[in-house]
Amino acid sequence: MDADIHEPPDRLLDALGRLQGTGVEFAGFLANHGPMAAEALITMGAGDVVPEWVDAYRAKLEPEPPAGRPIKPDEWRFATGDMRRLGDWVATFRRELGEAPWRQVLETWWPRLLPGMAASATHGVIRTAHIVRVLSAAGDPPPWPLVDELAHGLAFWAARYQPLPGSPALNGALDPAASIARLPRMNSAEPASGAGIGGRLAALVRVPGFAEGLDAYGAPADPDEALDRLIAAAARVLWTRPDAPIAFCHAVTAPAAARLVLPSLPVELHRPTIAASWQIIGGIIAAFSPDASGDGLDREDPPDAPDREVLLRRAVEHGDEHVIKLTEAALREHGRTGDPVLLHAAEAFVKRMPMAG
Repeated sequence: MDADIHEPPDRLLDALGRLQGTGVEFAGFLANHGPMAAEALITMGAGDVVPEWVDAYRAKLEPEPPAGRPIKPDEWRFATGDMRRLGDWVATFRRELGEAPWRQVLETWWPRLLPGMAASATHGVIRTAHIVRVLSAAGDPPPWPLVDELAHGLAFWAARYQPLPGSPALNGALDPAASIARLPRMNSAEPASGAGIGGRLAALVRVPGFAEGLDAYGAPADPDEALDRLIAAAARVLWTRPDAPIAFCHAVTAPAAARLVLPSLPVELHRPTIAASWQIIGGIIAAFSPDASGDGLDREDPPDAPDREVLLRRAVEHGDEHVIKLTEAALREHGRTGDPVLLHAAEAFVKRMPMAG
């Protein structure tokens, strides 16, 4: 089922060519999932369906905004979170990636952007992570379209940069499940502070004790072990709660995406990446799950797991971009840990999502 990610990236290059000139968003604030979903399909071994899928998906996309001017080194902090400067951000990263190896640029900007990991409901970090996985296997120098895709992922992240309350220290006494259970929750009637998932996350500033609640979690020293536990807890919530499937989906796909980048980062950035991943999981659950008793964190493990091949086939047949990305992340994480809840979460998610089209 799983493709060898070390194979030449010809299929992704073709997909990026078909998507060339499309914007990172459409319909006001919806993220362009084309590059991410195409890469996920290829990684799962379903690359033969990518051209048709991409061509159909492109029909809903909008043109890329005009190119801008590179942002000056002393003004980048003031330009984060300003979607009007997306073209400037693309120009900035194209310039930097044209002058330095992509890993060097990533190492510079990852800690700068990490506090705003909620950008576009985490799509900035996810789009960045999917192309980092490809670049890591592409050899040097990688084809420019792959590097340019990284420029767009980082630019999207920077332009939609969105910090959440708190700065988790990761030295609390509780595991992820217990920490999630104790988080203050946003009332379901609380108005959002903007459109989409990001608007509800922005309203977390009005939830008393949320920032402090994040500090109850204590992460193990090993970053992969920490992500194993965090992703498992997020997947259990996704499996259990049917009321906000796309939101809870991102509580899984965002930290799973962060794991893809860890091998390309210096070790000193691993712990901050875990902290940001936990903040995203806690934020999404606090914003969309008003009652901790419904999170299913104490639910018994299922006796049997869905078949991996069946899940892949269902994702391809379903066609929704979120289903594709969630299925790829769940299969990948299950391959690491063998946790059946990951596969049950993927199965539940595909049943809750409307068919693409």
